[in-house]
Amino acid sequence: MVSTGSAIQATVLFSTLLGVAFLWQINGLFPPPLFGAFATGWALFVVDSALTFMRPNVSYVLAFCLALLVLAASLPQSAHYAFIQEGAVLPAATFAAGSLAQVLLVMLVPYHFLRRRRPAVGVVQGQ
Repeated sequence: MVSTGSAIQATVLFSTLLGVAFLWQINGLFPPPLFGAFATGWALFVVDSALTFMRPNVSYVLAFCLALLVLAASLPQSAHYAFIQEGAVLPAATFAAGSLAQVLLVMLVPYHFLRRRRPAVGVVQGQ
């Protein structure tokens, strides 16, 4: 069975790799300052990927925050849903996979920390 920590780590790494495809797809579509903002967000995922190996708990919190930011920025954009309606396979797949990864992070990180706080089964509290 895969631990929640390993699942979070894999999802962060997947998001970072998917970010390369995302940046490649949007290159030239946005003015340089906006593209720079996207690249900065991806760089934060690169930092988070490195942190998953060195400081996992810090990485998990950063992943949770980044996932919320990505979802808040991407889900309200009607252009993202237009990719799906138009049948643009690569952008639609990137959007769907990225959104799914971020939702997974938003669910896994709190679950990971809540699960670690629970006392072990069979341990009598107060002794």
